[in-house]
Amino acid sequence: MSVPATRALLLADTEQQRIALVDLLGSMSREQLLWPGAYWRSAKDHVAHLAEWERLFMGWWDAGVRGEDPPVPAEGYTWATEHDLNQVIFERHRDEPLEHLMSDWADTSRRFLVLARSISEVDLFMPGRYAWTGRGTVASFVYECGANHYRWSATEIKRGLKFRR
Repeated sequence: MSVPATRALLLADTEQQRIALVDLLGSMSREQLLWPGAYWRSAKDHVAHLAEWERLFMGWWDAGVRGEDPPVPAEGYTWATEHDLNQVIFERHRDEPLEHLMSDWADTSRRFLVLARSISEVDLFMPGRYAWTGRGTVASFVYECGANHYRWSATEIKRGLKFRR
């Protein structure tokens, strides 16, 4: 799927995919949330991953509006080494309690959506509007850290559930 063409469609897709993921997670038992999955160890790991990427986006945005050019995706990483960054995120959170991670993601996803709703259409869709986006758009980052990430996590979690049946 590609980035929705308008602010309204982008926000609707982000909210719809978040709700679908929340519903999926809510339908799972505690044991299922901790089962090894198709991508990492568990749905819990996906929740930690999503929260970290939402925090990354919020950091890029905050730095950008201050006129800064933050390292994207993170200090010491490039898109070519994104897998290494994801592994660091996994290792950082692998032993945290499920309840903490679920609460953390509920908070970061809420703040991410509030921020996304506050960004104007021009700021979302003007290529290169902020240095940290390169020639891309803020909308593409909202999409990747939001709707597309939620959709991907739901798919991977469902695969993990099928694997365990």
